[in-house]
Amino acid sequence: MSFDYQNMRSGTAESSSDAQFARAVLEGLSKVPKRLPSWLIYDDLGSEIFTEITQLPGYHPAQCEIEIFQNHKQAITDMLSKTMFRFIELGAGDGGKTQILLEHLIQNRLTFEYVPIDISEGAVKNLVAALELRYSESNMSVLGIAADYFDGLSNISSNSSMRNIVLFLGSTIGNMELPIAEQFVRKLRESLREGDYVMIGFDLMKNPKILYTAYNDSTGVFERFNLHLLDILNRKLGANFLKENFVQQGSYNPRTHAVESHIYSTREQTVFIEALEKEIHFGAWESMQTEHSYKYTLAEIKFLAEKSGYQIVSHLFDSQNNFVDSIWEVQK
Repeated sequence: MSFDYQNMRSGTAESSSDAQFARAVLEGLSKVPKRLPSWLIYDDLGSEIFTEITQLPGYHPAQCEIEIFQNHKQAITDMLSKTMFRFIELGAGDGGKTQILLEHLIQNRLTFEYVPIDISEGAVKNLVAALELRYSESNMSVLGIAADYFDGLSNISSNSSMRNIVLFLGSTIGNMELPIAEQFVRKLRESLREGDYVMIGFDLMKNPKILYTAYNDSTGVFERFNLHLLDILNRKLGANFLKENFVQQGSYNPRTHAVESHIYSTREQTVFIEALEKEIHFGAWESMQTEHSYKYTLAEIKFLAEKSGYQIVSHLFDSQNNFVDSIWEVQK
């Protein structure tokens, strides 16, 4: 079986991505209060730090999803074994959780293709190499793609005899505000065929004390992750942020139903961003939001699926009902 890798983030595509990055920063820093989207943090190092976050004992979304895959892997296998299929994972990272499913499918001697797509070139290359080393004698083919989600999807060959199942895990959809989430799943549906599946991870609304603990670890990994954004701004845009002048804090906002991470300026200061030719002023203890993780109810998930042209096939829960991997079928 083949283990291949494609980089779609070079040349024109990368230049376009850099321009999008700069626009997002300018727009976010012009808001009152300041607010930058979390996808800006995910360069190669940012992806590595986030992998550390997923391994923290108190970070329940990752732990819950691992439990779901371990407890429901046979049900997923039974659902897929009736036809040829392709696993497509958006934002695959190191593929750690997904390998629970991949290994079970391999043990059941199923022939299938796995397509991890991630914006981080390093993450995709490392994942493909690790899978080849471990599963080269299996019936699994792997095509890793370094690209934005929909660029990667558009590059996958169409095969009418193969059912696609797209994985969008880890409550990544919670990073989007509700209208953007709806736009995303609608666009995803348009990229797929009738009868294809999507599996989306949703972190469910729960005790705010649990949410606070999950996003404020005592070891400081979340703070390192958020402050890494300042390093990226310095490198990509010629900014002169000093990380020692900022601290990070995450908290649940009952108005937005989301856990929000903010970077706080510990003093009054002005930062110059060369690529934007702009000075940005921060007051003492002024905040800049860097993460948004919306917490869903089951009613909201049902509404989102049906409004966007899907039929819910199954909800897979962890034992505490803190998280759900919801499987939807594309309706055309």
